[in-house]
Amino acid sequence: MADASNGQVRIPTGQLDWSSGVDSSRATTISGPNFPNGLSQNSLAWANNAIMRNGGVGQRTAFVPVCKIQPSTGLYQGGWMYEQVGGFPYLIVAISGKFYRIRLDTDNSVQLIPSPIFPATAPFYHFAQGEEFMVVQAGDYTTLPLFWDGVSFRQSLGLAGVTKELAAAGPMVYYQGRIWYAYFTQYTAGDIVRGPSGTAPYQLRDSILKVTENPLAIGGDGFAVPSQAGNIRALQYSANLDKTLGEGTLFVFTRQQVYALDVPITRADWIAANSNTPANQRVVQRKNGGVSDRSVVPVNGDLFYQSLEPGIRSLFSALRYFSQWGNAQISNNIQRALAFNDRALMQYSSGTEFDNRMYQAILPEQRPQGVVSRGIATMDFNPISTLGEKTPPIWEGIYEGLDVLQLFNGDFGGRERAFAVVVSRVDDSIELWEITNDRRFDNVDTRVQWYIETPAFTWDREFDLKKLDGGEIWMDKVFGQVDLKVYYREDANPCWQLWHVARFCTARTSCETIDDPVCYPVEPLRESGKFPITLPVPPLPPCDTQNSRPMNIAHQFQVKIEVTGWARIRGLIVYATPVLKQPFGDLECVPGPLSITLPFQPTPAPEPDVDILGRGLEDGNARSTQDGSLRTIFA
Repeated sequence: MADASNGQVRIPTGQLDWSSGVDSSRATTISGPNFPNGLSQNSLAWANNAIMRNGGVGQRTAFVPVCKIQPSTGLYQGGWMYEQVGGFPYLIVAISGKFYRIRLDTDNSVQLIPSPIFPATAPFYHFAQGEEFMVVQAGDYTTLPLFWDGVSFRQSLGLAGVTKELAAAGPMVYYQGRIWYAYFTQYTAGDIVRGPSGTAPYQLRDSILKVTENPLAIGGDGFAVPSQAGNIRALQYSANLDKTLGEGTLFVFTRQQVYALDVPITRADWIAANSNTPANQRVVQRKNGGVSDRSVVPVNGDLFYQSLEPGIRSLFSALRYFSQWGNAQISNNIQRALAFNDRALMQYSSGTEFDNRMYQAILPEQRPQGVVSRGIATMDFNPISTLGEKTPPIWEGIYEGLDVLQLFNGDFGGRERAFAVVVSRVDDSIELWEITNDRRFDNVDTRVQWYIETPAFTWDREFDLKKLDGGEIWMDKVFGQVDLKVYYREDANPCWQLWHVARFCTARTSCETIDDPVCYPVEPLRESGKFPITLPVPPLPPCDTQNSRPMNIAHQFQVKIEVTGWARIRGLIVYATPVLKQPFGDLECVPGPLSITLPFQPTPAPEPDVDILGRGLEDGNARSTQDGSLRTIFA
């Protein structure tokens, strides 16, 4: 378009769609005719506390405090969302060797559960549940596990007694009617559910706590993975309806590799499995195994997990492309955050699935209360949840705001809920917070700060200079007060320049209306829109010393939009005017402090050893050269 004031051509660019999510693995330049591998038109370079679901890009939903579990700085050792046989689930957590129950279905009360003495300094407990029995391993491979049946704790009798029960171990999983458990590089399983080793009070269901069927398990032996693969970090299974793809397959995650075991399903097959007739075990991932049983997240028929690159991987994506050369992770899009993972602490990472999103706790940091994760990486599966065109899931960047010890989810009568045990940023206590999918404000009424970074716009003129000349932002779903800060940066400048600041709001209730407030009865009000928010011509910027020109003149411009409050961005338009680039206009020669400008002269030929009178010099005497300097010759 033409600017009526001076006749210059004002060209627009921008974005109306961000459905491809975040991709920090590429250069920020937007894809164009001369740069086809740049960020796509519907991608973002980065996002923090933002979502890209249902059109536009907006604020993540809120984190809400539930209760304080322990006011002191105890050591958090793990937890489990316990599924009751005839009621809603509740959370059990272990802190300094003690167990606490949090009633999430009623009053969020915290109750200390009496239990046998358990290691108070062991940093990582392992949990699993089969039927109504929750099994807790201390993770030291010497302490016998605890059994919780919904009423009380008791300790395993181990393999040494007459009644043989589950031994001390590490990671566990309940699969195909048995509790599978691992110790270092070996793994095995207990008896099948409702087997003859069970007791009448539990209708034989407690047989899963016994070890009486398989000779290898009774002797404390089991299946093994190569020692060079590392200790077993996790045992998990996935949903699979196709027998040809491995129904009945248990996946064994070590630090370096992933194995698959065709589980003996019947009791007779399990009894017959020994060193002479072992079950079929095979390698399904030669590199990049898992780091923790807490971070393995089953989603439909797939298993997502963290690996030590650091990265986040899909097991079935790796299996699907096993014949290709690449063994690629799926998290290159968020390497900007994952690159800061402390590998030594990644075994404490955790993950969960909630609201059709995968959550993976990242950026671990050691605290007195345990290892916390300062960020949560999120992958949204919503784009593929349609009967129409299928699109891949997308990364939404990271969420911040909580120092997460562990993530959980549970089904409360058909309502899915997600929680995080965290270290309080106020008093360092251990607390429980809920991750909601409908709340707008953290901690009841605290506005969330979120931001996005767009691609670097080129106006499809990658080689031409442009002058930034204003813009527009279209927003809707405004609720309450919203503060907006807009930044830009040119070309390869790492620093952001402030462009514009704005504040606007919409009343949340009838009591907040300005013209006619009605505070009794208080009526909730709807969200509103803000079309457009005009961005002026940027303030006169300083000169970029690297490019020798003002910062508002460049080949490409990237925009950062920082928002505090509930709103959604529906569109961004950025205007520019072409700038004529003079030949050699970017060249600049600055004389150095000792440099002088002289005509070019060839180097003179060396002169014979004679003085200014033409006489020869004796050794050790000074002589004059053609340029007038003096030098001394030594024998």
